Amino acid sequence: MRLARKLRVHALAAAFLGLATTGALVPAAAPTAAADVSIVYVDIDDVIDKVDEGVAAREKIKDEQAARQKTIGAREAELKRLQDELEKQSKAFSKDALERKAAQYEKQLVDYQQMLMKFNNELRDKERELFDPIERRLKDLLRKIANRDGYDMILSKRSVPYGRKDLDLTDKVIQEYNQTHPVAKKPGAASSSAAPKKPAAPAPSVAPKMQ
Repeated sequence: MRLARKLRVHALAAAFLGLATTGALVPAAAPTAAADVSIVYVDIDDVIDKVDEGVAAREKIKDEQAARQKTIGAREAELKRLQDELEKQSKAFSKDALERKAAQYEKQLVDYQQMLMKFNNELRDKERELFDPIERRLKDLLRKIANRDGYDMILSKRSVPYGRKDLDLTDKVIQEYNQTHPVAKKPGAASSSAAPKKPAAPAPSVAPKMQ
């Protein structure tokens, strides 16, 4: 899921570069000499991670994950119970009973895998719902800053192998974004720049084959 948002961030960065190249972020004045071009850069990932809206969005994603992890854990425990029963008591079952138990396990395994797919899709949708508006507002803010402060280009840090620290607008953009789009913080809530992780939910091993 984090990868999905990274891909959207890369697309956003590409859009910034495209706008700069086509002149959308360039004042309407006549072309100037290369030495007069004003270029700065921004760490897009860092901005989205650290603005108050981004922190709040990650907390919501974590809550969604935690709620689903309880269901995932319960389903995994049931699958493990059925698998142990098949392995330890296979000799005590009649052939028909063993086949029924194996079919029950296989059905629950399929249901479990479908549930994981459904949960992952829901979390990706939730992530887009929360982060896409932030990315759109960030793009508008960068356009505003470029036009207001006279920057010819605002590049993504990912496309800048080297840049002077004084050309890095990341902290300034974070501060201005938070001022423009304030978020009411929960009392005692702590911010974190770490990205959300999907809950670990590996599928259990397949039931032993029956002779």
